Amino acid sequence: MSNQQATGYLPGDPRYGLQGEALKNYYRTKAAQWAIYCWDKPGIAGMRHKLLAEQKAYVKSFGEREIGYGHLVSDDGRDMLGTTFFMQLDDRAAADQFVAEEPLNKAGVTQRIEIHRWSNSFGKRAADYRRKGLQQFLCTGPKTNTPEFYRTHLHAHESYFASYGDSFIFRGPIRSADGADNIGTALLLELPDRAAADKFWNEEPFAKNGGYQRDAHITRWVFGD
Repeated sequence: MSNQQATGYLPGDPRYGLQGEALKNYYRTKAAQWAIYCWDKPGIAGMRHKLLAEQKAYVKSFGEREIGYGHLVSDDGRDMLGTTFFMQLDDRAAADQFVAEEPLNKAGVTQRIEIHRWSNSFGKRAADYRRKGLQQFLCTGPKTNTPEFYRTHLHAHESYFASYGDSFIFRGPIRSADGADNIGTALLLELPDRAAADKFWNEEPFAKNGGYQRDAHITRWVFGD
């Protein structure tokens, strides 16, 4: 059996040929990255608007450590629901500090915060993405099946994602606290509309075969600049 068949990763992927402890060590030694979702309190749009420039400046101050920054919005794009930050930060304490000092959170705009260790699969940043003028979506979900299930479907999953290659702003797995284990996904992509986003998710091999049996979400998103 070839490495491609054994691991599921495709040629050109930094994980190609890795499995078992070698794959875990790849993630353990990779610089820590974080997917951070901050959901707004209801009725806070005015305060959000006043602080948006300060928030942008805060994120910009992190330079290349910013992988992507944007806002969660309603399906019609009219209402902002919160903000997402994909950041490279040294550890969980640094991620907590980033959120504690973020202007909207400091001002009491934020109702709920989620911080997940994450891995940027191909090192791409939102700034590198060539925008198409379509709609953007954040897709998230925790894995809820067995490791063998994911090994079985990994090659199909990676091949399916490759077919959407130029639609991904960036993508990567949610990791355990030490980075070793893959426990979910968080990805951003640009598609014509919500129906196309639903189709993308429903036909993805993990999701299609029951790999995300709870708490999977597709939320419309917009760039933060």
